[in-house]
Amino acid sequence: MYESHFGLSGPPFSLNPDPEFYFQSKGHGHALSYLRFGVHQGEGFVVVTGDIGAGKTTLVRTLLSELDAAKIVAAQIVSTQLDAGDLLRSVAISFGIAIKELTKAELIASIEAFLTLLVTQGRRALLIIDEAQNLHLQAIEELRMLSNFQLGNHALLQSFLVGQPELRTLLTSKPMEQFRQRVIASCHLGPMEREETQRYVEHRLHKVGWSDRPRFEPVAFDRIHAATAGVPRRVNMLCSRLLLSAYLADQDVIDEAMVDAVSDEARAEVGDSAVVPTASHAEPLATGHAALRAAVHAPLHAQRRRPALSAGGPMLCVAADGADDIKMAMLLRALQQRKEAPPLVHVRIGEPAEFTPNDAFLARIGLDVPTVEVEVSAGTAAARMAEVMRDFARLVELHKPAAVVVIGNSDAALACALVADKTGCRVAHLDDGRRGANRRDAAEVNRALLWRIADAHCTPDRVAYDALVADGAGESRVLLTGDLLSEAVTLARSSTAAEPGVVVDRKPGYCVVLVKSSIDMDDRHYLAELLAMLRKLSRDVPIVWPMSAGFGAQLESLGLRKSLRDANIDVVKPLGYIEQVALLGGARYVLTDSQDVHQEASVLDVPALLLEMRSGQAGGAPAALLGDLHRRQGADALNLLRSQTRTQAAPLPHELHPGERIADHLTRWIGVEELDDTLAT
Repeated sequence: MYESHFGLSGPPFSLNPDPEFYFQSKGHGHALSYLRFGVHQGEGFVVVTGDIGAGKTTLVRTLLSELDAAKIVAAQIVSTQLDAGDLLRSVAISFGIAIKELTKAELIASIEAFLTLLVTQGRRALLIIDEAQNLHLQAIEELRMLSNFQLGNHALLQSFLVGQPELRTLLTSKPMEQFRQRVIASCHLGPMEREETQRYVEHRLHKVGWSDRPRFEPVAFDRIHAATAGVPRRVNMLCSRLLLSAYLADQDVIDEAMVDAVSDEARAEVGDSAVVPTASHAEPLATGHAALRAAVHAPLHAQRRRPALSAGGPMLCVAADGADDIKMAMLLRALQQRKEAPPLVHVRIGEPAEFTPNDAFLARIGLDVPTVEVEVSAGTAAARMAEVMRDFARLVELHKPAAVVVIGNSDAALACALVADKTGCRVAHLDDGRRGANRRDAAEVNRALLWRIADAHCTPDRVAYDALVADGAGESRVLLTGDLLSEAVTLARSSTAAEPGVVVDRKPGYCVVLVKSSIDMDDRHYLAELLAMLRKLSRDVPIVWPMSAGFGAQLESLGLRKSLRDANIDVVKPLGYIEQVALLGGARYVLTDSQDVHQEASVLDVPALLLEMRSGQAGGAPAALLGDLHRRQGADALNLLRSQTRTQAAPLPHELHPGERIADHLTRWIGVEELDDTLAT
């Protein structure tokens, strides 16, 4: 109707999923990359979730349009409450296998024979199940059994599960542990931001020959995003009605008033008078500012009286870097052994590469907890914090937790605590109370804010405990636990899981260099000086440097990587946690910019020098110390290093088994119907 009037070649906002109209938003591009990665791997499961109308089916059809039919035979099932038997029949039918009067055993044998035949023809099978949140648990178990089919080392079937957020809840349930071990990638499709919503609308219009008629005023896109929350299907429905309204009114401009009128009319038709909130980065950031203001101005001795957000809900345990992830694993390990503990969800926030080295250690200690990974894109600190708040708010809405546990003083820990506080959820803060030297440092500011937000504080040592009590936390809200990282080092050291290679083949007496920070361009001079010192030091003692790909790329970009050539410096790939502890344990001394690595070395009784390699500290005391270290020889050099190392004191009785102590405390804490400052520890 309106298409010819506006000179369009077809309807731009059809509700039918069409790969021709695929739009590469940040979220959709990320999800499509996951699907492509899954296809490349050719095995296991890939899970994609998203709200209704988020564009999951369009995404799947876009992927299917890219596949080479000569190499991949793809079949798609739209699940509608399929049980195990129904699923097997549906799989067979979708691949064109005759199933008339077959028993279950014969059906499974027929499917395996078909999949084997494909491999002999140089092809493989891909099964895509849409609306997978409707599958019964037994049906998912049948899928897992089908994934066991192999010919030699080649998996015969790969499956993609696509569904609404409830699918995540289903897959994190206890019976799904074996299935989760087969998931090679997962992602969640969220709504589009405001700018993406505008580009999405214009993209679809340009696909049908739009020449700026009708013209959308800039503020109209603000209102479209606000009315649809950036959900593609809602955008399609609203924009289709806007074009029709403009045609009927003989208008060539779509303005704010028209968007408001049409969206109000659409909501009235379905009996929904509520305003749909925006889901852009601006919204969590704005509410985050309000929460920050509330936290800053809260009375120091304010009573915390609030119930759990959801009785029987899980405890979300959040870690935002590799070291905090190791510490949190100590708590999760203790909690999972308690029948009275709530369900647990292990939340990792950051780049997956930050956490992957921990996985073997977590498996070694028997950690059996569902894990959710929240990736954070590059950008300013404010933008990353807003992104964490947005994504974590979805997790809170999905899981309705009984409590949120954060660790450390990172921006991500603060963001998650703010979200939990905003929703009335209880917050516990681990590793609390440790002071930084600079009160203006971001971590120190975050610590002060987390102190005001948290309902319970677990602190690793007496100094930190006394500092919290002096701040007015009240002894009933603070638990002196001992150090979780020390417990982890002890477990890793006692493990026999170190694999052959860089660790066990190396004779003791080397120096380990571990650098965790990024280097700004302004620090190039200091970094060059540091590398020169390491070259000199390597003449007296071999150096082992587990270096991340990112840091290596930085050295290349600064033109410094070549300075390591011909030196007695062995640059190796990053190690798993067990291997790293073993490497540190055999070292003569350690040079690092990480407080956590410095502490691990202290636990292992290895002298360590803590370098400061962040922006604005180039050429400081650590560089002078390192130069002094080189000028000294033998025992004299070791004495210098030992003078810079804090001796690890033997733990006191109340500092032993910190994971167990915190687990006991939190289990009692979460069982209290209403919190106040009288909770005993």
